[in-house]
Amino acid sequence: MAWWCALAVGVVAVTAAQLLGAPGPVFFAIQLAGVALTLRRRTHPGWLLLAGAHTAGVLAAAFWTLGPVTPSNTPQGLTLIPLYALATAGTMLLTRRRRRTTSRAELGVEAGAVVLGLAMLSWSFVVLPYLGAPGYQQVSNALAGLYALVDLILLVAVLRIRSWLLRGSGALLLGAHLLYAATDGAGTAPFLPGGTSFLLIQYAGVVATAAALHPGAARLGGTEPRPGRNKLAGIVATAIVGPLLPVVSRPGDPLAYIPALLTAALCGLLVLRIWLLARDAGERAAALRSAMDEQAALQRRLAYRAGHDALTGLANRELLLEHVDRARCLLLCSLDGFKEVNDTYGHQVGDEVLRRLAGRLLLFAPEAVLVARLGGDEFGLLLTDPDQAEELAGRVLETVSRVPVTVGERRIHLTASVGLADGVPENLLGDADLALRAAKLAGGARLARFDDSLRAQQSERARIAAGLRQGLADGSLFLHYQPVVDPATGRMTGVEALMRWRRDGELVPPAVFIPVAEQTGLIGQLGELALRLACTRAAPWYRRHGIYVTVNVSTHQLRDPGFAGTVLGILAETGMPGAGLVLEITESVLIDAADTPVLGTLREHGIRIAIDDFGTGYSSLAYLRRLPVDILKIDRSFIDDVSFTRAILQLAQSQDLVTVAEGVETATQADQLRELRCDLVQGYHFGRPTDAEIIESLIRESSATAA
Repeated sequence: MAWWCALAVGVVAVTAAQLLGAPGPVFFAIQLAGVALTLRRRTHPGWLLLAGAHTAGVLAAAFWTLGPVTPSNTPQGLTLIPLYALATAGTMLLTRRRRRTTSRAELGVEAGAVVLGLAMLSWSFVVLPYLGAPGYQQVSNALAGLYALVDLILLVAVLRIRSWLLRGSGALLLGAHLLYAATDGAGTAPFLPGGTSFLLIQYAGVVATAAALHPGAARLGGTEPRPGRNKLAGIVATAIVGPLLPVVSRPGDPLAYIPALLTAALCGLLVLRIWLLARDAGERAAALRSAMDEQAALQRRLAYRAGHDALTGLANRELLLEHVDRARCLLLCSLDGFKEVNDTYGHQVGDEVLRRLAGRLLLFAPEAVLVARLGGDEFGLLLTDPDQAEELAGRVLETVSRVPVTVGERRIHLTASVGLADGVPENLLGDADLALRAAKLAGGARLARFDDSLRAQQSERARIAAGLRQGLADGSLFLHYQPVVDPATGRMTGVEALMRWRRDGELVPPAVFIPVAEQTGLIGQLGELALRLACTRAAPWYRRHGIYVTVNVSTHQLRDPGFAGTVLGILAETGMPGAGLVLEITESVLIDAADTPVLGTLREHGIRIAIDDFGTGYSSLAYLRRLPVDILKIDRSFIDDVSFTRAILQLAQSQDLVTVAEGVETATQADQLRELRCDLVQGYHFGRPTDAEIIESLIRESSATAA
């Protein structure tokens, strides 16, 4: 290796020149060759200063060796100052730069301790020998102080050097000066060719050249983390040895031993006490760092949970709203009939279905800003390209429905509705939700894109909902009644209660406000109001004339666990017997409620159950045998088909069910149903829905005719 060669050749050459008494130019040539090698390999300012120090030493020695001036102590000492100053500055620049890991106060105290310790060392082994040496008279007081300062600075630099070669070179320079002082050196000969201090300076130059050629030299002067080793041993040694140095350097005064020993012991104990305090503080700091790390980890977990859905791992509604400014389009996807999946297979299967759906939607993540679950079975995709959104929505619908979801042994077929909106970010979620609702109302399994008409419809729905809430309190919601007649006798046997709403003096069609009531959850309150009003009005009709009342029941009411109790409470409150009430339920809703105890409880109290619009749903004998039903109402769309109507009537008669034909509007239809022996009929031919007062008159007329 180059540095080994330079070190070996240089040491051998200098040693041989010294032993052979070679003249000064031999030494100068050896050192200048080292300077040339250093300048060739290194350009860092620190190495340039060391090369300058090297050159300054050669020039000073050459001047006093070959020049016309006779050497003397003070001038020769002054010419050595550039050598020591440049060497100190160069080593300082090459000292590793430590990243600050302690406070400024700690650094100041530590630096002060090092300087004071070095000052004690310099005073004991440099200044005091100068002051006591016989040759001191030849050196001015100023130069002696300058020597001490240069030695102190050089010692600090040597201790800070990372390279052991540079550390050795600095130690040799310092040793040359200390050797001169410690041996009571006098005159100039030690610093000229053949002198011992001169030889140490020559060795220092050779070692410095080897350090410049070493591979690690390129890393000197860089930045690296400060080592975290404990400095206790060095601090204790400084504290104990420092007070002892004057005694060691001048052992002739025994009276100074006891104070020096006591001072050293006291300093050592004080340092140990400080270390114990620092260790305790370090343990507390470590515990605090550990607690802070745990808190940071907890905060990261909480931040993740705050922005992500626990079931699927997707982003949640809050995170979607945070990122909506980055998108120009929002796609909302909702499963059709997902409640039936939960009701049929249980919530665990439903949750697994949602996780599988989330996995399918993640396939579109590369094309989306964000994929999120907004809640329930509703998912959202934020998009940046409105022109491609409709095509992507079609692929989403296909992905959901193309392959059934397999959970265990169950294969569950899914379809979805998609709402799509683009525009300003603050309106995206509301507009996409309106589009999704439109897709659901249109039958599901389709895409609906937002337009302004949907917002207008939403505004109208909101206005209707607000009016219904007001109507529940101000009496603008009321009932009309339509007669139910025995076609054989023409006698009225019952009435169907139908909800009506008068807003601003005009009647609002049920087809307008009933869907809004179902969408807003008001249908339960409307149903309870209808039941109370109907029972209150019909109770005396049943007691006097045996006229029962039919009230429609919604899905929302049947899902209410307290529905049976509400019905029985209203009967008790109004005095209506259970036999006077018929609850009318659509076929599909009745099938969903067949396995619940609510209908059985109601029938135990004499209340009868009617299937509304029979023939438009399942129309199965198996269902009729299983369902808790008493009355079968034939939909108006079938009464003109004699064969079909006859089949329904025979089916009902086989199950001992009372039949009611709806929508009878002509005498021909009435005669036909009479011939087919339909039990009861209702329709415009026998009476339109009307208020209670007119119904009472019709009941009286019907009773009188029958009598």
